[in-house]
Amino acid sequence: MTFFDTTTDMQASAVLDTPAKLPAAVFWDMDGTLIDSEVYWAAAEQYVIERHDGTFSDEVPLRARGQSTPRLLEIVQEYIPQHVDAEVLRSEIIGYVIDREREKPCWATGAVDLLNTLSQAGIPNVIVSASPRAMVDNMAKQAPAGAFVGYVCGEDGLAAKPDPAPYLRAAEIVGADPADCLVFEDSPVGLTSGGACGATVVAITGFTPEGVVFDGPQVANIKDYVGLGLDDLANFMELGSVEN
Repeated sequence: MTFFDTTTDMQASAVLDTPAKLPAAVFWDMDGTLIDSEVYWAAAEQYVIERHDGTFSDEVPLRARGQSTPRLLEIVQEYIPQHVDAEVLRSEIIGYVIDREREKPCWATGAVDLLNTLSQAGIPNVIVSASPRAMVDNMAKQAPAGAFVGYVCGEDGLAAKPDPAPYLRAAEIVGADPADCLVFEDSPVGLTSGGACGATVVAITGFTPEGVVFDGPQVANIKDYVGLGLDDLANFMELGSVEN
């Protein structure tokens, strides 16, 4: 069996020594994983901070990455000199990002092709995001028909990532054992959440700032989904079974 080096970017198929075991379901984080929206979020954070006479810093997007909406708002507020009502900040940031995503959907490279492959194979997909319902629903509706059987969002009343609750809920949606599922994630809190629920986790690094390396439970790091097929997913699951 060929093992992947989880400390470097990779994307290659490997030959399994045992019969291929495909994931029972695939769970996708949204921002920075399923879609390349981090640039929209960063622009929204800068717009709102400067709108309220604050000073934007490049560290804001890094600190906010993968966080729940309430935590993101706390971070943004730190860069604004006067207090702004959290609901005002939320409305401005979310509205900005949704408008951009409606204007130009920003699917991660190769994601739509992989979604179609999974749908044809009868493997269900679920979005698992800390973003508000309106944002997750918007992207789910823009996906290929039938690509997603459901989603988990930041307004579902669950403990936020890194708690495993969001991914445990995704497993409930599809009626699968989390240990039989595959998670795609891009942030430290998300990687921890996916690993804590017992799933096999793969880190997406294509939208991560150069030089930033996330330690976590992932069995592999990949830049995008180009060329990724069922054999690759089976190999990830095999690696996950070895890790566990």
